[in-house]
Amino acid sequence: MVLKKNTTTPISASNEYSPLRALIIGRAAHSLFPSEPPHMIRATMPTLHHPAFRPRHPFPADIVAKADQELDNFARVMTERFGIKVYRPREVDWAKANEGKGGYTGAMPRDGLMVVGKTVVEACFAWGCRRGEIELAYTDILEHIMSEARKAGESVRVCRAPKIVGTNTLYDGLLDESEHKPEDTPTSSGTKQNGIPRDSPIGSKQETKYSWAINNSRPAFDCADFMRFGTVLIGQLSHVTNPKGVDYLRAVLPSPYTVEILNTTDDHAMHIDATILPLRRGTLVYCPLRVTEEELRRHEVFKDWDLRPLPWNPEEEEEEEDEGPPRYMCSKWLVLNAMSVDEQTIVVEERQERFAKWLEEEFGMEVVRLPFVHVNSLGGSFHCATVDLVRGEL
Repeated sequence: MVLKKNTTTPISASNEYSPLRALIIGRAAHSLFPSEPPHMIRATMPTLHHPAFRPRHPFPADIVAKADQELDNFARVMTERFGIKVYRPREVDWAKANEGKGGYTGAMPRDGLMVVGKTVVEACFAWGCRRGEIELAYTDILEHIMSEARKAGESVRVCRAPKIVGTNTLYDGLLDESEHKPEDTPTSSGTKQNGIPRDSPIGSKQETKYSWAINNSRPAFDCADFMRFGTVLIGQLSHVTNPKGVDYLRAVLPSPYTVEILNTTDDHAMHIDATILPLRRGTLVYCPLRVTEEELRRHEVFKDWDLRPLPWNPEEEEEEEDEGPPRYMCSKWLVLNAMSVDEQTIVVEERQERFAKWLEEEFGMEVVRLPFVHVNSLGGSFHCATVDLVRGEL
């Protein structure tokens, strides 16, 4: 569904902050808790809520309903206040996805789609419960983009993820003993195969005592593990993105786009957009618990940037138990998952008043405060819930 037409270019975006002209905003209906093996849930989800992550288990109906109201309101503000063209995905019964095994949600399109220049890239999801997510919810939008491009005589490309044939091997050697299937066999050394070490050539140079929750047997990546800074994409390895996934992305991107890997220090890494937040060209806010200024400066694209650590730890802020629904899948660093409308305007959750005032006073930003706590409960905020399809030139 398209809410407003006011741009002739179907896709064109190479950064996170140029004037926004068109975007996808997700849909929360029928969302389920992701169902992945226990070791993956332990690696990525808050401990308190681990029991909720089981097959075909829906999020509470009131939270989903209010999340859809928040998404609808967000879409209205984008169209009516800013004149932005908004696409909405098809409503999907996620309990019937994956041949009845269950899916996740249509509320977080950033995880599965990314526009780089005039190319749309679909993620090679690591999570089995997300197989078919883009096909089910976003095919109409992708087909519309191609149709509009043909009418305009523009050359655009939609790079669909390859189909996984047979058994998904990403968890081979990583499952808990109780999860092993009869056909699972140990490695030749007689011990379980480990995941990707953090000190692998493409990963962190820092020694750590853990490995990722997936191996490197096939390409895997979520688009939300990457951000665009002109012709340079900055990404990270994570519990859902492996070296082969990075190699795949490099192979499908058109010239002159390149991918560089940021070495983070986040044990629970999954999606870079709650670790770094570019406000405008030359200014970036980051989580100092997950990445250092030294590491950011290692990348030429940030050489002359104003790099600001968030000067407080959101996890240490006190809040009343009844202030909002549970954050089933996220930490309070979700505050950095904001979305820029342009270099002067940013959208944040309305309860993040300390963050909003800091952006206004420190950077002179116009802050649009919108309700989004129920969407937060499903696993993301404004950046996660969108895909920017068209951004103007700076």
